[in-house]
Amino acid sequence: MITDETAVPSLNKKPSNPHLTVLMVILLIFAVAFIYPMVFVVINSFRPNADIIMNPAGLPVKAFFGNYVQAWKELEFPKVFLNTVLITLFGTIGILITSSMCAYALARSDTKISWILYGFFSFSLVIPFQIIMVPIGVLGSDLHLMNIPGIIPMYWGLGCPTAIFMIHGFIKSVPKELEESAAIDGAGKFYIFFRIVLPLIKTILATIAVIDALWLWNDFLLPLIIVKQGTIQLAQMKFNGQFMKEYGPMCASLTISSIPIIAFYLSLQKYIIKGIAAGAVKG
Repeated sequence: MITDETAVPSLNKKPSNPHLTVLMVILLIFAVAFIYPMVFVVINSFRPNADIIMNPAGLPVKAFFGNYVQAWKELEFPKVFLNTVLITLFGTIGILITSSMCAYALARSDTKISWILYGFFSFSLVIPFQIIMVPIGVLGSDLHLMNIPGIIPMYWGLGCPTAIFMIHGFIKSVPKELEESAAIDGAGKFYIFFRIVLPLIKTILATIAVIDALWLWNDFLLPLIIVKQGTIQLAQMKFNGQFMKEYGPMCASLTISSIPIIAFYLSLQKYIIKGIAAGAVKG
């Protein structure tokens, strides 16, 4: 009988996997590479502009809050912040409502026209924005939409194809028997859609809300074409002059503007992978 405890391998101890260790090291390197730019911006937001020019990768000797004061005043931050919030909020809500209703109509219709329309929306996903940005600018000017309220429906049109493509598969997975039972009880189409279908696809709706909110909040090109100024991303160009760049206030403004959208993302991040992974096996 073997009495030496060291000679008997432990049943609870899992054998080490060198491949897993290498993979974790690689993932750690990638994580640091992705996080470092954010850390770099936050650190330089507490350094005077002269120190950043002399040594961009240095650390602050002491916290300098003058960059935040300058950014807050020169950007008229409350005004541009409110404009960006309005665009992001109503743009995202409009995309969710419009695309979900459209996807529901297409998913519950088996006609050739519905499949043609669905293919049209799917095909529009491969069209680069640079191809249509000039027609959008001309159309917006002709319709007097070159302002904050006017840019919101433009985001609806640009964001709906992707949202319809994602929601369509989820709605196909909702049993039609639930809707038929509600219809027998006297429920109308709108009641069935808003009270039965939408709660069952809330995962993909949350995913789309996060993705589109990040897009609308950080978008630069469309506001530059339509509104010219008035959003956070456009206002930050004030610190990027032709002959002088104010890196300190620029980093401070980037730090301030990123806080709300990062908080929103962290509050709903669990739905992103969950919704996309579930959508891959539906439809």
